[in-house]
Amino acid sequence: MEAVVEQKPQGELAPAIWKNRNFLFLWIAGLCSSFGLAIFMFSEAWYVVEVMGLEASLGLVFIASSVPRVLFMMIGGAVADRFSKNFIMFLSDILRAGVAVALVLWLLFGDVTIWSFVLFALIFGILDAFFWPASGGLLPALVSKEQLTRANSVIQMTSQSSFILGPMLAGAVIALGSYVFAFSMTAALLAIASIAILLIRTSKKKAEGGEQEAASDLFKSIKEGIAYVKESSFLLALILFAVFINLFMVGPLQMGLPLFVKNVLGGNSLDFSYLEGMLAGGMLLGSILIGVLNVQKRRGLLVIAAVGINGLFFTLFSFTNELWQSLALIALLGSTFSIINIPIITAIQATIKEEMLGRVMSLLSMASLGLVPVSFAVTSLFLSVGVDITTIMLVGGGLIVLLSIVIYTKVPGLRNFD
Repeated sequence: MEAVVEQKPQGELAPAIWKNRNFLFLWIAGLCSSFGLAIFMFSEAWYVVEVMGLEASLGLVFIASSVPRVLFMMIGGAVADRFSKNFIMFLSDILRAGVAVALVLWLLFGDVTIWSFVLFALIFGILDAFFWPASGGLLPALVSKEQLTRANSVIQMTSQSSFILGPMLAGAVIALGSYVFAFSMTAALLAIASIAILLIRTSKKKAEGGEQEAASDLFKSIKEGIAYVKESSFLLALILFAVFINLFMVGPLQMGLPLFVKNVLGGNSLDFSYLEGMLAGGMLLGSILIGVLNVQKRRGLLVIAAVGINGLFFTLFSFTNELWQSLALIALLGSTFSIINIPIITAIQATIKEEMLGRVMSLLSMASLGLVPVSFAVTSLFLSVGVDITTIMLVGGGLIVLLSIVIYTKVPGLRNFD
């Protein structure tokens, strides 16, 4: 069974996205949430490293936020398909704001330890698992199919900009003020985001049997979502892309970049920051390009080509030995991430039945997030047995190029998707 295109009733032409009241509130919510989380993560990491001096324990905090996000993501998708997405997003943001307030009070009146941050990271990870499937499923209800690509581009640009500017803002706040002020900013931004979500108005449609659906077993709902994806070669191909990119690129890139800077480029921390900035900048430029072009045709072919080019750029990056070469290629690599991600998200939002959207989005997120720890472990294993980082990057990039060729030849449903 291929992905089913849901036809929505035709009516008046939808307003431009910036004149669309609901989209505007969703964008404000996304802006505040992204900046709040970027400030929180930077402040949390820097507090553990600078104040506590526990660099080696920082991994515990990251694991505490990432593992529950993966474990609860499918449940979050099933919940998003059965209950109000607006309310789920509101509840997630307001609870995260409460967690940030609790951390501020703990800093002021308590004895904060590394386990305090592990606990807060754990709660944030669980709430994220419910927020993101609901967010991905809400957007198609707010804008027309023709505007989905542009709307997703704006959302992605906002998110990427926040993770470039958020740490800079947090660093300035910490330098000029205090950690208490930085975490207070997180709480305030998440509270504003929750208010913006409450102002979104969507039509309330009740399908026949809705009460029976609401009373059905949650795990049966999850199994239905998995079966739906398994029966669609279109969806399986998209998830396969997510799995391969996160398995063969994310670990070698994130773990290997500092090693690459030190051992291959002979650089320092400043050179490392340049590469990180160029990667994020490339992703931002890719989002802008997709938003301006607002691609409506041959999106499947675009995704396949972008994945192949992504692998090619990663392969070429492994051969660079000068900083300017590495900067140019990592910017190009970053741009392909956006050119891949935005059409994939748009394709799923535009074609999947509304009652399945939350579960499908959560499975895609699980495919992306779930393989990141595995990628880190595999990369660490190869490094520990003496394989150099350039070889790991070369092999990873080559496998991604090979995958794009296989998908192009074997999955016409994705190749011909508009």
